[in-house]
Amino acid sequence: MKHPSAPSSFERLAGIEWMRGVAAFGVICIHSGLAVHNHTTESASTLRGWFNFAVPFFLVLSFFFAVRAEISQPLPWKQWIRRYAERLLIPFVFWSITYLGLHAVKLSIHHQIPELKNLLTDDPAALILSGGTSVALYFLPLLLSGLVFLRILAPLLKRLPLPALLAGVLVGIFFHHLFIVYFHETEFKGLVLAPLNLCLGLLEDVARCFPLIFLAALLNRCLVIPSSNRAVPLIALGFAILLVMNFLSIPFDLTEPFLGSGAFLIAWGFSGVLTLTPSAFIVGNYSFGVYLVHQLFLELIQVTIPYDGTVGIEGTLLITAAIFAVSMTTVWIASRSGSFATKVFGLK
Repeated sequence: MKHPSAPSSFERLAGIEWMRGVAAFGVICIHSGLAVHNHTTESASTLRGWFNFAVPFFLVLSFFFAVRAEISQPLPWKQWIRRYAERLLIPFVFWSITYLGLHAVKLSIHHQIPELKNLLTDDPAALILSGGTSVALYFLPLLLSGLVFLRILAPLLKRLPLPALLAGVLVGIFFHHLFIVYFHETEFKGLVLAPLNLCLGLLEDVARCFPLIFLAALLNRCLVIPSSNRAVPLIALGFAILLVMNFLSIPFDLTEPFLGSGAFLIAWGFSGVLTLTPSAFIVGNYSFGVYLVHQLFLELIQVTIPYDGTVGIEGTLLITAAIFAVSMTTVWIASRSGSFATKVFGLK
């Protein structure tokens, strides 16, 4: 697989690629407690919290380039569906089945068959939207719901002035928060009511994406081509936003758009001073696959290396770095293993 040393499209910017890798590392850090049954110190929990920008960044990044594509050269619906079915649905189905199967094996080994039956029948819609028993696959239906909503909104996003886009961000934050307050705990249990629960879950995904889509459209209007002259102000502003958001004691749904924009501004700023090397391209290109596969290795540690103590910051970083390295290696092998493997790991 040949990796270019220069951008093949506007999406391939060095700062963006490196931030993709940092965000993937952050997701692993957030989930690293899984390896030790969440027996971690308070300082380790604080460290994991500092990576809470990871998923918002991935969402803002995806919507940013989706807005750009929809405005400049939108695909026909048939081609659009095929593209995202291959990119999102194939890995979602594969890894959902994989993680659900692994969980079933663990329950069977521990003679907990009734729990397995309850898992499959109590709330099948939520099980689908969360990606089986995965801790991270919820991101794929969330992203797909947002992309469909964005495509519908694209003609409006193209015409709205900057103040209206900013208002859309604020209204979206308010709408999402109201949805969480009044509907987040609503559940329709059982197989018969599963479609209602599925619709409610998808609606919540759309509500979450609402402010991020308008934010992506706003960034498209405001940001120009990355350059060294603008790098320092953008990076400083991005870090300031992340610091402020992490010190505010407010619900995550209210801070998510700001966390996503902060990380995105840092990535955009660094794109003005960094050159897109093969290493940057590889890290960015493999980040999605790392996101998909990392839980497999975390659970492997949990099963094969029993640990009764409490893990602190050093242990958390060690686990995270090890899983990141193994996951990157796994995706690298997959990139050379045929079309099915590349689709399963979400490789472009």
